[in-house]
Amino acid sequence: MDPTNVPFELISYRGFLKSLDGIKKGIFSTNESEAQPESGEEKISRNSNKSFFSNLTKAMNFLEGFLFMMMNMYDNYVYSPLQKTLSPIVRIVPRYLNFGQNIKIPIFTANIVTLARTFLVIPIAWFLKYDYNMMAFLCVVFHDFLDHLDGIVAKVQKLTYPNHDDPILGGFLDAFCDKIVNVLSIWTILLATNFDLMSQNQTLVYLAVCYGVIAYETILGVVRVQDYFLAKFKKDFKIDGKKSKDLSESNSKSVTAASMEGKLKEKLESTGIAFLCLAVSKNSSSPISSNSGLAGMICLILTLRMAHKSLAVKIRARSEMKNKSAKMSKKNSTSAENLLEMINNSNQTVHPDFENAEMKMVDITNNNITEQSTMYHYQKRKNLYLEDQNINLKRELEKIEKKTASDKIQKQHSSVKVRVDNRVDKVYTIGCFDLFHFGHVELINRMRELGKKVIIGVHDSRSIYKLKKRVPVDSTEKRMMNVKTVADEVFCIAGCDPSNFMSCIVNLGKNETALYVRGDDMPDFPSREVVESLMPIKLLPYTEGVSTTKLRKEKYSHIAPDDEEYLDKIN
Repeated sequence: MDPTNVPFELISYRGFLKSLDGIKKGIFSTNESEAQPESGEEKISRNSNKSFFSNLTKAMNFLEGFLFMMMNMYDNYVYSPLQKTLSPIVRIVPRYLNFGQNIKIPIFTANIVTLARTFLVIPIAWFLKYDYNMMAFLCVVFHDFLDHLDGIVAKVQKLTYPNHDDPILGGFLDAFCDKIVNVLSIWTILLATNFDLMSQNQTLVYLAVCYGVIAYETILGVVRVQDYFLAKFKKDFKIDGKKSKDLSESNSKSVTAASMEGKLKEKLESTGIAFLCLAVSKNSSSPISSNSGLAGMICLILTLRMAHKSLAVKIRARSEMKNKSAKMSKKNSTSAENLLEMINNSNQTVHPDFENAEMKMVDITNNNITEQSTMYHYQKRKNLYLEDQNINLKRELEKIEKKTASDKIQKQHSSVKVRVDNRVDKVYTIGCFDLFHFGHVELINRMRELGKKVIIGVHDSRSIYKLKKRVPVDSTEKRMMNVKTVADEVFCIAGCDPSNFMSCIVNLGKNETALYVRGDDMPDFPSREVVESLMPIKLLPYTEGVSTTKLRKEKYSHIAPDDEEYLDKIN
């Protein structure tokens, strides 16, 4: 067999198996012209080799299935309970630090947590240098915990602070910072390793695995950077607006697989690094000979397999997108040729007696031909020569193209798209919204489902004190700013009876509809009669498990209900 026929996939385990299988077929297959009778020993040897390769393939498939099963169990029994426990705590922590009325500094976001955990590589290197192996191990574990925390923060703040974070940037930073920490940690482990205590074969295996992981992480990091800037470019310039849905649907399976393998790779890699931190102690004989070192090497070897598989899926997805783009470009060029042919034919068949003509225009932008349903009408003069008609038709086409482009730009800057659905035009409610929590967000989200525009009135602090016989914790300004993060319009109600407010604020145009929403925990709310005369009322179920009263007892019991000094301070 020609050695040059061995594929490059030998760098991976599955590629290794495929290559061995190809070599096996080249060695054990015979052509008819070269067929020779086999001896009994050769036949037994060939069968045993086939059995070995078959069993090895089954073992690898079983191991991958077992790892994916363990990852699912980890998500269900570790990550999900952790998310359920930490979400209420994360919801309480403020996202911004306010200075005055207009200055807000973000202090707790998912990206801040991601960037903060990246700096853990410094104490990891310091502890390894001075042989504090257990502390380095704990830093790696803490980094893994923060990796979970930034995802929880992103999910919670997506509800409480919608449209404040860029999901593309968040996903990129999460994966890229993981790679920075992993590569620098492995590099530090190599620097801290005493290779004099290792044999030549142990050193070769040790370096091959560590440098292999570093190489894969570097390649995956480059791919991540390319994917981020491509996605950012498409988002900023609104490219592939209609086609993106089709592409995302067609590649949904590959994206899901890559995500699962990426999570498994990261978990195996962080576990391997943590065990190697324990194994490179100066007092131990050899990192590989210890139990922790052996466990770390096994995890990193499995990391190589998952990293290669994740990279292969990403490259395959890119290839599929490239093929679809090529097909789309070919289709567009064909459409353009058909359009030009149609124009030429129309130019040649225009009759001077035509009074009116209808043409179906297409939008030609960056070689993308998009058929539109708009019919353009134009008048043609009678008794003109064919040459004059051709010139007029082409000039008219250029004018319509310029007008279409101008209208499109104007529409992007000035128009607001409104979904045609069964929602009312405006939906109202009034409340205190003290200690803004998940129940408030749920109420406003339900209002969003009922109406196109959410308008909320917030009582000032003194009116809350008169109504509820207790001072609020948050100031009027803070409560209004919290509500504004999820509502369209927010007004302050300086009084206990909001009847006048409702009478003044409700201003419905012709054919506009409105709805008033209230929680069913207080059906007889103030000014109900006035509201009923203006619009229908809908009572929504109370959100169980969370309330301002409960949060106040748990966190702010030190604020007395009748503390008027505090009331003057926050009003």
